[in-house]
Amino acid sequence: MAKLFERKSTSLTLSEFYDNYQLKKYRFDVSYQRKSGVWSEDKKSFLIDSILKNYPMPAIFLRPCVNTDTGKTIYDVVDGKQRLEAIVDFIENRIALTTYFAEDDFIDDANMKTANEIAGLTFNEIKNLNSDFPDYIKQFWTYSLNVEYLYEQNEELVATVFDRLNRNGEPLTYQELRNAKYNDSILLKTIKALVKDDFWNDKLARLKSVRMEDVEFISELFFIILEDKVLDSSQKVLDELYNKYQDDEQNIKRGEEEFRNVIKVLSGLKLDFNSNKRLCWTTHLYTMFSFAWTLMKKNIKPETAERAVKKFYEEYFSKKTSYEGYLKDYKDASSSRTRSETQRKKRLSALLLYCGINMDSSK
Repeated sequence: MAKLFERKSTSLTLSEFYDNYQLKKYRFDVSYQRKSGVWSEDKKSFLIDSILKNYPMPAIFLRPCVNTDTGKTIYDVVDGKQRLEAIVDFIENRIALTTYFAEDDFIDDANMKTANEIAGLTFNEIKNLNSDFPDYIKQFWTYSLNVEYLYEQNEELVATVFDRLNRNGEPLTYQELRNAKYNDSILLKTIKALVKDDFWNDKLARLKSVRMEDVEFISELFFIILEDKVLDSSQKVLDELYNKYQDDEQNIKRGEEEFRNVIKVLSGLKLDFNSNKRLCWTTHLYTMFSFAWTLMKKNIKPETAERAVKKFYEEYFSKKTSYEGYLKDYKDASSSRTRSETQRKKRLSALLLYCGINMDSSK
């Protein structure tokens, strides 16, 4: 008879999983697993977003290990460690639900109010909205994980499962491909230097620098200056711009000087990025950078707009806000296709007009 890898498929609710977790029935630190903390906070929050909407996720692979003396079973986490840790982080209030939970075509009008109320909240904050568990809390606890139990006793063979599941790894991102192609270009060297500006300390923490997400984002900002306009950031557009400016020393030098001046203006707005981490979402960072760039072009001092900008974002992130006028325009333009030229221009226009600045005029 042919030798086959012994496994069994079943399901496990998050409630059952967390009960077992509290009983220390899972071993996350098996030798072939990746270290903890690989996932960014954004990615963890997005997983919770998916769970609360009952979207499926890939199976979790566990290996039961029975202690023959005590009869106690411990489960090695063969694959799915990052997902399970994200779930625990949410339950234990170390991460919050996405702030854009309601900004999704999946949410219909009947559920919009509740979805808006829980967006950006931690697990405890959601539970404390009223005396009864909201439907979303029930949905979370009853969400069903697909589980594959692997009964192979040879640990080396079990490690091959992890290898087979992850053999291809994550493919190179577009920015990693650009890095390989333009690594020696004046453009990429300049952008990498701009990423290291002290202003960006902590603000880009949500981006995975190991996958060059921070370099790609600063590229998007840099091209605002080089092209003198807000741009679409599709990968095709970025590829074209990298090719266009790769060794254009004169424009790159001019752009670098302007970029650093924009940072001075943005710093002059004195926004509190530490207290409100949502300001560090790239959607808002891009808007604020393009706002500061507009102020610089119009010779408007940042202190002139400081109070209005702070008020705008205070209202925008407040749970008590009824979104109307420019706030609604900004919110609508933040709900989908956030990197498109059209949506970016709408957000910038909404912020400028809220602050009493005409986007199209020269003064």
